[in-house]
Amino acid sequence: MDIFMIVMLITSVLLIVSFVYMAFKMFENSKPSVESIVLLAVLVAVAVLGRLLLLSIPGIQAGSFIIIMVGVVYGKEEGFLVGALAALVGDLFVGIGYWAVFQMLGWGLMGATAGILAERFENPIFRIIFGFVWGYLYGWITDISAIFYTGIRIELGPILALYANGIAYDFAHGFANAALLFVFYDWFKKIFLRAKTKYLDSSEMIVEDDNESLDL
Repeated sequence: MDIFMIVMLITSVLLIVSFVYMAFKMFENSKPSVESIVLLAVLVAVAVLGRLLLLSIPGIQAGSFIIIMVGVVYGKEEGFLVGALAALVGDLFVGIGYWAVFQMLGWGLMGATAGILAERFENPIFRIIFGFVWGYLYGWITDISAIFYTGIRIELGPILALYANGIAYDFAHGFANAALLFVFYDWFKKIFLRAKTKYLDSSEMIVEDDNESLDL
């Protein structure tokens, strides 16, 4: 790896780390309750489990489905955080390196965009398209790291060849996302909404009651 590639790698990693740090800082500034932090940790664990259970099947990422559902039900911030943390924690089990930051960005943006477009997920066709497209988008984002560890030249031809090699893998990822969102969307939405109502909405009501009692 020549000097130019090293500088590009360091710059890319620093930019992504800064972006992820800002997202975590925004979550911290929102002063989340203990219940929301615990629930966030549980959702991360579920996403990691979804990834690890199907690790032996190339391209199948059940963790992506969980991250998308988190974004839809809990919001774009939680979707990004769960996605980024799930990538980091998952890599602790399967092997971690500088490519982890690209996986964190890919899964984080997947969860965030699901939160932004949450209202449109009631349309089954939109769910299928969203899941399928993000199979490719995630692959394109994470394949950036492959440019560095394979040592290919920064030229259009080799880069296109690298991305072409991942088409089948990304197709499997997108197809799995679309299928899971089509079949299990309603079921998981009910489960996640139940948890949100039980642990988050109730805790907010308690905080409001405490504030009112203090004002009195």
